[in-house]
Amino acid sequence: MIDNQSNNIVIAWDFDGTLTPQDSTTEVISFLKEEEKDAAEKFWKHVKSFSKEQEDFKEYLPAVDAPIWMYSLSKIANDLNIPLNEDFFQEYISQKIKLFDNVIPFLQEIKKLENEKRFKDCNIKIHHFIVSAGLRDLIKLIFPEGLIRYIFGCRYQSVSYEENVVKIENIPVFCIDETVKTRALFEISKGAFCTKNIKVNTKISDDKYWAPFNNFIYIGDGDTDIPALSLTRTKGGLGIVVYNKKKPLTDIKEKLLTMSADKRADLITPADFKINGELYTYITNRCYQILQRYEVEYIFKKNLNSRL
Repeated sequence: MIDNQSNNIVIAWDFDGTLTPQDSTTEVISFLKEEEKDAAEKFWKHVKSFSKEQEDFKEYLPAVDAPIWMYSLSKIANDLNIPLNEDFFQEYISQKIKLFDNVIPFLQEIKKLENEKRFKDCNIKIHHFIVSAGLRDLIKLIFPEGLIRYIFGCRYQSVSYEENVVKIENIPVFCIDETVKTRALFEISKGAFCTKNIKVNTKISDDKYWAPFNNFIYIGDGDTDIPALSLTRTKGGLGIVVYNKKKPLTDIKEKLLTMSADKRADLITPADFKINGELYTYITNRCYQILQRYEVEYIFKKNLNSRL
């Protein structure tokens, strides 16, 4: 074994459009507004209206979708006196979210690589993360316990107070968009998600990183993943873009053109989670490449120590 420190491989997944063909937040909106025709479409149109360019341009004032939709969704839930928490999602929403075929066995098989002798000898652990602009308390209900190391996602704190009757208020406490996704990757790299004394801005030495970026694989499906893909690849990691084969061909071609521009990914492939399919083979081969790097480093250190 190389040393007592785990050599962590990070596989960070987007959720909506990457592990599921659905938009999980849209399912929440549709449930809350089930009596209103085209409610979700109207909701997202309203959100997007804030980011339209003003005809009378006077000042650059960009709008970000994430805080707008979180505020708008909280208003709907508050009016209905519904808490946007794990209990609500468990009872009414989680069963509506369907993953792409074979996602869970796919993730489990990749995780099992760490049990092979060569990986054990190098003390390599493989961890799945989810970095999503969706709702964390909903996404966490979709996966078996222990399969996902940590989920970064939008989150509400539901509080209640009495005013003749009990009233519920959903307060957005964490909002994640394409930029905050890159912050999440830094938090993973430094181990801030599992170490109390380390924050995203904490300066640490190279040998103290929980996982160096060249041990990262980031998988996403859309424009909002571009900053995370760029960060991962710039720092020596691997970026993968997946797409839904069942979408209209024109949509697929547009996505391929966008994501292939400036080589924004190392691989663009269908969201096909068959064992030994292209996506599986690409990810596992990368894990073996990382393994070989540690094996070579170990041989170098061993030979160096023997000559000192």
